[in-house]
Amino acid sequence: MSRPPRRALAAVVPLAVALGLAGCGSEKEPAAASGSSKSSSSSSTTTEAKPPSASELYAQARKTALASESGHISGEFTDAGDTLSIDLAGTVDGSNQSLELGQGADSKITILTVGGKNYLSATEDFWAQQVGATRAKTLRDKYVNLPAAQAKEFGDLTIKGMLTDMFDDKELSVLEGANTRVSKTTVDGADAWKLTERTGGDGAALLVSADGKATLLRIEGPKDSPGKLDFSEWDKVPAVTAPAPSKVIDLPKK
Repeated sequence: MSRPPRRALAAVVPLAVALGLAGCGSEKEPAAASGSSKSSSSSSTTTEAKPPSASELYAQARKTALASESGHISGEFTDAGDTLSIDLAGTVDGSNQSLELGQGADSKITILTVGGKNYLSATEDFWAQQVGATRAKTLRDKYVNLPAAQAKEFGDLTIKGMLTDMFDDKELSVLEGANTRVSKTTVDGADAWKLTERTGGDGAALLVSADGKATLLRIEGPKDSPGKLDFSEWDKVPAVTAPAPSKVIDLPKK
């Protein structure tokens, strides 16, 4: 392999941050008229309990996610006409995980990280671009030992790395501010809180469970960059195992 899949990585790595968070505004929430607020609350006989604040939900979701031992992140979005996807499951620190990156219908790679080693499997279309069509056929249904130097090119593609980048990004952290609306919704049938900007936003959202735990469930992209990241199986992902020795070969040279 002459070089890592830079085009796919360039698009997928910032997914956790830019999937719909680029374009979140930073406008201050306009002050609400106190009289109007009292009128609406007093006239309703079935007023629901006030939802938790955005800052509380944001902080709790971050703390719980980063404190987890394992998890699963999956998502798909469109960029410049290409369908890009990521499926990452395993330990939060990345020491034991399965990472799948896809671009379009035919190009996909899977990297298994087990016991300090990295094993790369990919579609024939991907290999053809890296080592040529002839060698690509010999790599079908095989895993190659991915050298440490090559593995480093995948940067912080671990659950911890993606979470840290996501929560630290200024374009997502605006959702813990006063300009954030907290509304009730559901994710896969479960009650959830949805955080979106009141003004200046573009549809991007952060969704957490409404069971008092604020478990991170989903990030939704804005209208001009549709897509989503789903978060699941917190502390429930089974250990990833290494491929059978008969399936593993050394990286072919050009």
